[in-house]
Amino acid sequence: MVKKLSIVYIVPSRYDDDGYVQRWIKGVVPSNSLAVLKSLTIAMITSQPLPNIEISLESYDDNVQRIPFEKLAARNDDPETRVVVGIVGVQSNQFPRASDIALRFRNLGVDVMIGGFHVTGVLALFEEPSPELQHLINHGVSLIAGEAETPGVMENVFNDAVQGTLKPIYRFPKAPDLSQSPPPQADPGYIDHFGAKWATIDSSRGCPYGCTFCTVINIQGRKMRCRSSEAVLATVRSNYEKGVTNFFFTDDNFARSSHWETIFDSLAEMADEGKPVSFMMQIDTQASKIRNFVDKAKRAGCRMVFIGMESVNPENIAAAGKTQNHVDQYREMVHCWQEIGIIVHVGYIIGFPNDTLESVRRDVVFLRDHVGVDLASFFMMTPLPGSVDHLEMVRRGDPIDPDLNKYDSFHETFPHPKMKPGEWKAAAQLAYSEFYTKEHCTNILRRLPREHYWLMFWNLIWYRYSGVLSGTHPMMTGFFRQKDRLDRRPGMPTENIFRFGWRWLKDFVLDSGSYIKLFFEFQEIWFLTRNYVPGKEPETEVLAKQEVMELPQIALSRRFIRLRHWSPLAQLKLRWNSLQQRVAECNWSGRYDDAVQEIRNTLSTTAHRLRSISGTLASTMNPHEKRKARDLEIVAGEIESCLTELDKNPADPSLLYKTDQFVREKLLARYEEISCGCVRLRRRANLWRTNALDNLKRRRFVRCAVVLMQRPWLVIIELYLSSRFSIAAFRKEI
Repeated sequence: MVKKLSIVYIVPSRYDDDGYVQRWIKGVVPSNSLAVLKSLTIAMITSQPLPNIEISLESYDDNVQRIPFEKLAARNDDPETRVVVGIVGVQSNQFPRASDIALRFRNLGVDVMIGGFHVTGVLALFEEPSPELQHLINHGVSLIAGEAETPGVMENVFNDAVQGTLKPIYRFPKAPDLSQSPPPQADPGYIDHFGAKWATIDSSRGCPYGCTFCTVINIQGRKMRCRSSEAVLATVRSNYEKGVTNFFFTDDNFARSSHWETIFDSLAEMADEGKPVSFMMQIDTQASKIRNFVDKAKRAGCRMVFIGMESVNPENIAAAGKTQNHVDQYREMVHCWQEIGIIVHVGYIIGFPNDTLESVRRDVVFLRDHVGVDLASFFMMTPLPGSVDHLEMVRRGDPIDPDLNKYDSFHETFPHPKMKPGEWKAAAQLAYSEFYTKEHCTNILRRLPREHYWLMFWNLIWYRYSGVLSGTHPMMTGFFRQKDRLDRRPGMPTENIFRFGWRWLKDFVLDSGSYIKLFFEFQEIWFLTRNYVPGKEPETEVLAKQEVMELPQIALSRRFIRLRHWSPLAQLKLRWNSLQQRVAECNWSGRYDDAVQEIRNTLSTTAHRLRSISGTLASTMNPHEKRKARDLEIVAGEIESCLTELDKNPADPSLLYKTDQFVREKLLARYEEISCGCVRLRRRANLWRTNALDNLKRRRFVRCAVVLMQRPWLVIIELYLSSRFSIAAFRKEI
């Protein structure tokens, strides 16, 4: 006779390309599905649906916690106890890991249920379970399709579990009413496993649009269903009392919730009471046109919006069925949010039929320089089960990768019509490296409101680390990897301790190298952006004092003397970002000749002015001035060489990219060193350290020692700059 029911919820992780479970000391985004199910289950337990049955509940997140398989299964040794494992929120890329967890528990005699987007999506669009689902059914695993908010459905399932009569498939009623269901509650103990201390909450479900790549519309429906605003606000207040003040509204489209205005007004009232919260929400590109939506979002505490922009190519947008997106309105829409101090984070898909490696580079530059978004998450097009795209590909018999572990939007899962194997993945990584350049990170931090500085600073570090340095998706990774030698994907051999130790050591060295590289890179960025006030930049100061250029040097500060010689680069620095906006728009719209001419005119003017100043300095008797004249002459010559290269093949679009690199890495970088002494010291120390390490790697120990001994004072500079930056980051000083 069963007297105790032990319910265990598990959020599965996924396997990396080497077959090891991706588990981290700290995660990135907590699971909203887990929070929802825990709230529903707690409400069910409170109502005492199973008389004379003591029900307990616990949960594990495989991404940040180890699952105690044997310990949980051992509870079944007590004849009065029944253990039921529910594997929740399973997306397609998590399904292989979820399946292995389920089968391991079944081998230990534990009842298992599995639900989430993959199971629900497959059963929603196909009449019969797919082979991977049928495999689980054959091993006694129960499949749960749909949402559990319908009254009574959870009680029925757990009653079957107690009776030992779980069914192979449970199809919950579609689109249940959410108005009376309990919203997800934050669990501070669970949130502590994540780097960002925020709670997730879905105030509504569904989306009215019809994007063909999306699974939401076929799983949660196209009709918006909302929780009561009173319940949402009560949950926010309850979480606030627990010390949780940051929230992520996971609604697929918060702007289409019928309760958005009431929720915003209530959050604004909380702020007036001295209980402010901040939040991030997902919206569509047309949300800014809703009357009062933007202003009320700001007053409510919104600090970031995530917008499904998907592409800047109109043909790609049409192919995806995303008719609500209009590229010609993107820039205005983004600026609408930025003007009131809200960060704009967009989702962008790479791999539409019209994409090529070169077009991805061009489009990302347009997104970065012309549209001007603050953050971008790049996803590779993936035919997710539950989407129209996947259904049509299966019906046509198109080749699709059978390994669901790769369906993480960062792997090639089908042949692309215009990109060779490997080229598509390279395009996705190129997108991250082109968007998250050091120069663009600097520009983003300079234009942001100061109150968002450190939030964006850490976001930029994370996205540059994940997308550029480690080649992983920022939303599917974590902080400091935990890799278990014995926890490897079935079918892959267990490595001996020495081979695994060598693998672990290499990964540790590579990760450590990436963290160290970021540490030094973002020191530079911090020095270039701290205390930044538009209109008071060093270059503005120089150009504003053109009238005193001819005054004796004794009348000017040493800093101004150093800067005034490079006033043409100061002017280039001020103009470059706005120039790049126009060039990106010209190149993207096919007016390539106009873009070339814009750049050519600007660089020609810069070279001419540098030579003019050089000639003036060379005519003096001062040796220092003569050396400066030679420096200016060299830079002018480099610019003219670049222009000559541009003139040789003016029809080659890649030359625009090379010219942009030249300007940023040669001209603007040189000016940054002149205008900021800390940056100059940082780069000098970087060069010294890099030379020493390079000689050490090549086992040139004597030469390495010589490099270290030549400039020992740089050790003090390293310690000074690193300490100054570390203290500022810890104190969140700008």
